[in-house]
Amino acid sequence: MRELPISMIGGVPTINVKIWNKCSDTYNNALLTIDTGAAMTTISHDILDALGYKERETGRKRIITASGVVYADEVMIDKIMIAGFELENVKIYAHTFPSESFSKGVVGINVLSNFDLFISFKHKILRLTTAR
Repeated sequence: MRELPISMIGGVPTINVKIWNKCSDTYNNALLTIDTGAAMTTISHDILDALGYKERETGRKRIITASGVVYADEVMIDKIMIAGFELENVKIYAHTFPSESFSKGVVGINVLSNFDLFISFKHKILRLTTAR
């Protein structure tokens, strides 16, 4: 079991996630929103471009969000680390978030489903366990 602190930004839970940087062969931190209602993890084009993920795997995908229908690019990232757990070859969506948004991405079910998780808003922690 591992714990990760949650920051409440704009009333929304965010966590620090590490994304593999293809340019420097190291991890970079990204503050992403926990979104148990999102099927796919979605990260800003700006972040992904800076980390060397310029290629778009399968073109644009039509996705339904709470705000309506949007289109996003599907991208395979080499590695993502959450609370010290590393996942490899993770398919995500790349999307341009509004400039007013405090979040540059969301951690969705495709990543969260690799774990049993417990969220304590009172104590501001995300607790993850895995059978690995």
